[in-house]
Amino acid sequence: MGSEHHLNADFDLDLRSGWRPPDGETARRRITDLAWHALFLAGPGDSVLLPEPIPSDFVGYLDRLGIEAPVTTEEPNYGLGQRLSPFGWNRASADLAGRYDATVDHPDLDVVRRVNGRRFSAELEKELFDENNTVEVLSDETDLRSCLAALPHSATGWVLKAEHGNAGMGNRRLRVPILSDGDLKVVRRFFEEDEAIVLEPWRRRLFDLCATFVVRSNGEAEAFGLHELVNTADGALIGSLFCEDAKDLDEWRPVMAETVAGVSIRLAEEGYFGPACIDAFVWDEQGRHVLRRLVDLNARREISAGAKQLWHRLGGRGAAYWRFFSRRKLDLPNSYPELEQRLGDDAFDRERQRGVLITAPLWLGPQRRSPAKIAVLLLGRNRDEVLSMDRHLREVLEK
Repeated sequence: MGSEHHLNADFDLDLRSGWRPPDGETARRRITDLAWHALFLAGPGDSVLLPEPIPSDFVGYLDRLGIEAPVTTEEPNYGLGQRLSPFGWNRASADLAGRYDATVDHPDLDVVRRVNGRRFSAELEKELFDENNTVEVLSDETDLRSCLAALPHSATGWVLKAEHGNAGMGNRRLRVPILSDGDLKVVRRFFEEDEAIVLEPWRRRLFDLCATFVVRSNGEAEAFGLHELVNTADGALIGSLFCEDAKDLDEWRPVMAETVAGVSIRLAEEGYFGPACIDAFVWDEQGRHVLRRLVDLNARREISAGAKQLWHRLGGRGAAYWRFFSRRKLDLPNSYPELEQRLGDDAFDRERQRGVLITAPLWLGPQRRSPAKIAVLLLGRNRDEVLSMDRHLREVLEK
């Protein structure tokens, strides 16, 4: 019996007590179209649950490259004989799982909501590591104003985070303690949708890390992995870097393994089991490299898991950089062959295991509409090569 993978991309937002799904079709599609980024999670015997059929031109593109398209199921159908494997557990995914032939255990949904909250992460960071990170948990606008007024002057400012942050997309950088109209709009929306926000010092990141693992009910952490994240300066996700020879991470691997072990025990004590990931970063403090080992805790899968699986299926050699693009920033041609022609030598070549591989359809439906987010996997010999390839890709495609 296989798994039917589903990237329920509203998972983090749905954990907000006051959040409501968008009414308009365009706004809904910005969420549901993200399901395509789980496409390559499906291995032999598995399938992927999608909002619509996989486009034939995308299947043709994969076929030309010698990549077999995964088995898919289109909503509202579900995979017969399968068990649901969602991005994260919320009420909608728990209800959906009940339709499948095979039942699957999942944590209590109140537990999932609590351990995914930034309040829990902040408490855990202080409890387990007692590091010098001034993280303030605030319950209303008055609290925030009072906190900012009392904080010492900061040359770099602060980062404001929603309690349930949606891969860093809810982060807001504050450069001065006086809130602008734009800041207030964001703050009030956060408080309308959830009970708290978190304020922490902004740091100039040198690089970001993601530790992935699976929490067993006895607290044991399994399947520990560590890779580099690529984030904006404020912590919003751009992509993930995977390297066959990840020596650059060796300095931080032992402490992140220790972090995962401690966090896994605490998650199990709270009643959580299943996939989880921890975001961390290294920053510069007067010439000294400092690791903040628990920036965010996500009791769910990491969104780049499907891309990593695809890289391994292609041999897992060299380096791979999976990254998001906002569609509105790209000037895309009308077909995959035209795109490959524009990419030139950087178009994916299966024999060389090198180039830019499109990992989700560029156009969807009979009207060939384009999803809000485009994702690619850049494969090369090493980290420098895939980052150079990324720069060339942006020169070719960005408006």
